[in-house]
Amino acid sequence: MKIAIITGDHPRHKYFVDYVSKLDLEVIWIIQERENFLPSSPFKNIDIKYSKLFKIHFDQRFETEHKFFKDSGNVASKNINKVIKIKSEDLKNDKLLNLIKNETIDILISYGCYKLDDKILNLVKKFCWNVHGGLSPWYRGAATHFWPTYMLEPQFTGMTLHETTQNIDWGDIIHQTSINLSKEDGVHDNACRAVVEFSHDIYNKLKLNIDQLDKIKPIQNITSGRIWTTSMWHPGHLELIYNVYENKVNKFCLENNFCIRVPKLKSVFN
Repeated sequence: MKIAIITGDHPRHKYFVDYVSKLDLEVIWIIQERENFLPSSPFKNIDIKYSKLFKIHFDQRFETEHKFFKDSGNVASKNINKVIKIKSEDLKNDKLLNLIKNETIDILISYGCYKLDDKILNLVKKFCWNVHGGLSPWYRGAATHFWPTYMLEPQFTGMTLHETTQNIDWGDIIHQTSINLSKEDGVHDNACRAVVEFSHDIYNKLKLNIDQLDKIKPIQNITSGRIWTTSMWHPGHLELIYNVYENKVNKFCLENNFCIRVPKLKSVFN
């Protein structure tokens, strides 16, 4: 069975591929070049304290991801048949389309790449799945590992594997995981822990069920939840995380018993 994995090029994406590529499958890894991992602030003429918070936030993200994923990116699995790098425009100019067309792909998994057109998805023989860094339906869209901490429900930091559709993070669900909260963790630790725990868990689930995948029946989302857009986020949100709670939201919520509401996770493997 041949699988194409299309990801971004950040450490968390590489970590995920490290695990999935251990399955007994022939793997083609297609890496989309993404924006700089340490971004420049697009927010101009804002108070200097928010500019500083922006820098603190993304510097800490950089440090935390490299701490969690320091060994990723050197994937040497014998099952990776090809590694192909593409640019963002290649998802629209038919380069990716032709790459997939020239291979006989049974399963396509996307994670951290831009939206895939149906004409690409239709070339895949069996399944098209997307890894979403958030729990659907509660946290769909952008920055969905940030918002649970900001909303004082860090226990909703998690991952969703779902069928790929043209609706944002809304395909029928294959598998979900949420993090085991630690009092010592901050917002970026939560995000990284979500990727680590999901990668380990989905590898084990797929390994145990690799011969039964044709029989699985994805679970339908029955509520729309909420789509968090890029435009909703600005550096002002960081004041609550870093100045009010000193990046210790987990500790605050656990000690004050604010984690009573827990996500009802879905999985075809249960």
